Amino acid sequence: MIIYGSRAVHIKSEQSKTAICPSCSTQGSLTLSVFRRHAHIFWIPLFPIGKKGISQCQHCKNVLKTKEMPEPIRREYDILKNKTKGPIWQFAGLGILIVLIAWGSYASAENKKLAGEYIASPMNGDIYEYKIETRSYSTLKVIAVSRDSVFVSPNEYEISKKSRIFKINKPENYSEFSYGISIEKLKEMYDSGEIFDINR
Repeated sequence: MIIYGSRAVHIKSEQSKTAICPSCSTQGSLTLSVFRRHAHIFWIPLFPIGKKGISQCQHCKNVLKTKEMPEPIRREYDILKNKTKGPIWQFAGLGILIVLIAWGSYASAENKKLAGEYIASPMNGDIYEYKIETRSYSTLKVIAVSRDSVFVSPNEYEISKKSRIFKINKPENYSEFSYGISIEKLKEMYDSGEIFDINR
């Protein structure tokens, strides 16, 4: 279950010296407070989604939301809101997301580089994950390598989801039948995306 929503945190309060409380008519008794809301997931703040505020009379304790403030109080609140900066930690989730994306891109590039090296220099035991024309996925296991070809044993099973291909990659699933593929053809299959990953 994903827990998400929004939360407001207090960022600044300031006592007004001139505003008059519309409830008790006391001057200089109003405290203006600014809050900034942020979206969160699993209580990790993602990014800010706006500010809101209140005024509270220290004399009669009457609280007004921004929509309820008389125009003079609202103007003073707007000035306070505009000069108030929120805490940078409210961007924490966004920062984590950027780091994860950068790490994922780096890992993907490294994996692609390794796969290119594995295609160029195949070894016994390499597993080629490939896409079948029926829009399902399966694997080939390298059982022998010659100067210009590899000999592979096909997996007798296929699966509909690429992310679950590991479930069929079991020694007992590979056929006793094998066939050869030239290194050149192997590179073509990898470059076209038919072979999309190699495990060594």
